[in-house]
Amino acid sequence: MDARFLLGNAARLALKGELAFQFDRIPLVAKGVRGRKARNLARISANRLLHVSRTLGYPYMAHVAPSGVCNLRCERCPAHDEHTAGRTLLPYETFERFLEQTAGYLLYVILWAWGEPLLNPEIYRMIRLATERNVLTVTSSHMNTFSTQNARDMVAAELDALIIAVDGADPETYERLRPGGDFEAVIANTKLLLDEKRKTGSKKPYVNLRMVVSRDNENEVPAFKRLGRELGVDMISFKAYSTRQAGFSDPEWDRTRAPEDERLRWYEYGSDFDVNAAPGRYDCRFPWTKPTLFADGSVLMCEFDLGCEHPFGNINEQPFAELWFSDRGERMRHAFQRDRDSFEFCRDCVYDYSVIDGCVLEAEYLTDADGT
Repeated sequence: MDARFLLGNAARLALKGELAFQFDRIPLVAKGVRGRKARNLARISANRLLHVSRTLGYPYMAHVAPSGVCNLRCERCPAHDEHTAGRTLLPYETFERFLEQTAGYLLYVILWAWGEPLLNPEIYRMIRLATERNVLTVTSSHMNTFSTQNARDMVAAELDALIIAVDGADPETYERLRPGGDFEAVIANTKLLLDEKRKTGSKKPYVNLRMVVSRDNENEVPAFKRLGRELGVDMISFKAYSTRQAGFSDPEWDRTRAPEDERLRWYEYGSDFDVNAAPGRYDCRFPWTKPTLFADGSVLMCEFDLGCEHPFGNINEQPFAELWFSDRGERMRHAFQRDRDSFEFCRDCVYDYSVIDGCVLEAEYLTDADGT
């Protein structure tokens, strides 16, 4: 969100109470942005644009982990690290408590973090609750755990957008990159959802078939595009591969995992595969605009605080406003603005020194946002 974006949306916001934007290139439209929500958006936009350390409003987006566990064993995934906090399922009551206190300000909620969200049997109730509270919902799934009833529940709950993480155009590549996964099951489950959308005439969820592009699968980009077109999804996207995570950076890892095709890389590398720092560090404002709720109720500045070392607090113990506007929260934001590296999880941030805007390399739209 920058000044150009806000100016471009000013007329639509004033006349219709709508805000059109993209999340990971997925087109979304927030409606009913009036009154308290519009006033808060103006206040928190000042935090985004002016870089004052004191928070001026409630967040306009949130990152929520319905699940901190996963049934696949992808390489280096924090969901299987014993030091990662919140490795459980988020109780519906905790999500309800969080939303009751924030929905009046939120435009959208991102329903995943370091686990598989559809493992939570309450996920569809959570989506429905957000829909009823006029909060857009986006989630990402490996789609190995799904059924006809799940398809009905997802469409009925009016999930706004679903990212299906596949990472391969054939069973061999997919199952090598996502150990424990079943490529044919993912394709069959995707068809279940798309069939339910067609039967009900629903335009939701907007389905984005996604591949994280690494050296293992970069040769399958054309085949992946064909797969998405054949399935009839709304969008196909390619996410950049990053080895940087919560204080971890290893040039040798980049040497063996980064795509050979430089156009498919998140970073520019030197001869020893050290990351070129010339693009500069990411202008992060998450401590002011996007809290993360882990499945155990912890409220954090960033999903990369894997060990929950710098929480605002816990939503099960204090109201959100007390956490968000607390003296502790203000001290953390001030420290963050003064020296971001004083927080371990900020060192080697995936967004630092990136040569692309965001994390998506390329997107192909097969339908418009309204499903046409």
